[in-house]
Amino acid sequence: MTAAAAAAASVLPQAPLLAQTAAPNVSANPWAQLGTMAARARQLGLATPRMSLGLTGGTAYNDTMPAVVDFIDHIKASAAASGAAKSDVDALLKQASALLMSINNAERAPKSQGDPGEQGVQLTPFTYESLRDEYLKLFDTCQINPAHRSQVAWYVGKLTDTDYDQSYDTVEDAVCIPWYFTGIVHAMEGSFNFDAHLHNGDPLEKKTVHVPAGRPPVWLPPSDWPSSAEDALTFEGYANQTDWSLAHTLFRMEAYNGFGSRRHGINTPYLWSFSNHYTKGKYVSDGKWDPSYVSTQCGGAVMLKALVESGKVSFSS
Repeated sequence: MTAAAAAAASVLPQAPLLAQTAAPNVSANPWAQLGTMAARARQLGLATPRMSLGLTGGTAYNDTMPAVVDFIDHIKASAAASGAAKSDVDALLKQASALLMSINNAERAPKSQGDPGEQGVQLTPFTYESLRDEYLKLFDTCQINPAHRSQVAWYVGKLTDTDYDQSYDTVEDAVCIPWYFTGIVHAMEGSFNFDAHLHNGDPLEKKTVHVPAGRPPVWLPPSDWPSSAEDALTFEGYANQTDWSLAHTLFRMEAYNGFGSRRHGINTPYLWSFSNHYTKGKYVSDGKWDPSYVSTQCGGAVMLKALVESGKVSFSS
């Protein structure tokens, strides 16, 4: 849980012990919705994390998303010992997953190469060779914003969590892509939601609707997250690649979301948010460029920097 989310314990008001919660709606206060779900979880004998902020604010993505992810993890971890009926636990997890998706969709940057209709946009293709040295320089000089250190540490904790890592390892074994790359894309595209497609965060219960739409081409069955992730990474052409050097990793990470930010003269927040290499500007949920919007997602390169600093990942010179 982020430092902001742990600042004051248990200030959420007690919600009624309802048999079921209302359908999540990101336009409503997510803390109130999460509080209702937590009340239902306690009624079922499930463990819930300590939550704060409640009615006092803290509704930004980097406050609410970690709280919902932690809530889901606590429910899963305590389900077996709780004695709660599987159907009740599954229903609660489905509601929490839907809330997480709504939070994710409100912040996630849509895949974009830049709108050809935008003034001054030049759709010149970017190549690994042309960007290699830039990636190395940016990563070498990357400094995590001190105000976001605790949040970045939370991301590292999830990326290296045993249960999460097991899924990332399954994908690595199938398509030969490093676990940390899959994990970081999972954070960026789905906010660590294992009920969402890795392609773009759409629900696993059907094929993707947003770009890329109609993936995986064969679905239901299978319906599991690793199968979706394998398709997403194969679709991008990343499966069974042999060069996962630092620069190539960063190039593929940026390409996964698109190079549109470069056409506006900034380092993409998809990689560099929460660092000294990013200030503002982002493609927002409707696919339009907003030069004043400040991303509240941790950038993928920043997560990778923290993994390297912690000794969890290393690259040869």
